[in-house]
Amino acid sequence: MKKNAIIFVAILASTFSFAQVGIKTQTPAASLHIEPTSISSPTGMDGILIPRVKLFPIAQAKGHTVFLFQHATLPDGFYYWDGTDWVSFLSNFNRLYDDAIYVITGSGYSASGNTENNVQFSTLKAYDTTGFSVSGNQITVGKSGTYLVSFNSALKKAVSTANENRAIYTYRIKKNGTTVLTTSNSLTNEGTTATSVALSGILELAQNDVIRVTIQKTTETGSTVYTGYGTNCITMTYLND
Repeated sequence: MKKNAIIFVAILASTFSFAQVGIKTQTPAASLHIEPTSISSPTGMDGILIPRVKLFPIAQAKGHTVFLFQHATLPDGFYYWDGTDWVSFLSNFNRLYDDAIYVITGSGYSASGNTENNVQFSTLKAYDTTGFSVSGNQITVGKSGTYLVSFNSALKKAVSTANENRAIYTYRIKKNGTTVLTTSNSLTNEGTTATSVALSGILELAQNDVIRVTIQKTTETGSTVYTGYGTNCITMTYLND
């Protein structure tokens, strides 16, 4: 009986000893608790080395993790099994910028009148502007793909006009000279009045496509004198290729 009791105690102690594993600590606070040789001055022996493989193993359970390297098509990095596929860990993230957004701004219009006039742009802002440029109020696209293109502007008229109830103005976003997005706004026949416009849409753009925006007063009566004010802005958000 005494021998059986000793064996039972030994088994029970073994069970408790494996409930939590501590490395370089006698008091593990989790299932696996690893302490470095020194928090302030760690050595090359500190850290965890995940199994490195050149091909994915047969996954045993969700959460199975490996470090893949020298694979024929996939980049080096950590991957985990989600129950269906091997999924790459997010390798890099920086909240300070978004490299998918291109912002082009300017002010004013090239002229007024019933003719089609350019909305002016002069400045391009982006984390990486490679291939993109703005010149002569035209925007050259630097990367092919699908974009959400958003435009806003504002105009004003200084004096009222006889025989005109409202003045209608049409804006056109053009790709390589062809209108791809359009909208209109209007002003009442009053002195010193203003209006703003916003326009957006999904566009398929190729590298070296040229984008420009025009404005035209499309009513036939009344004064054709108007000016832009504030900031003209196009935001191009890259969605996918």
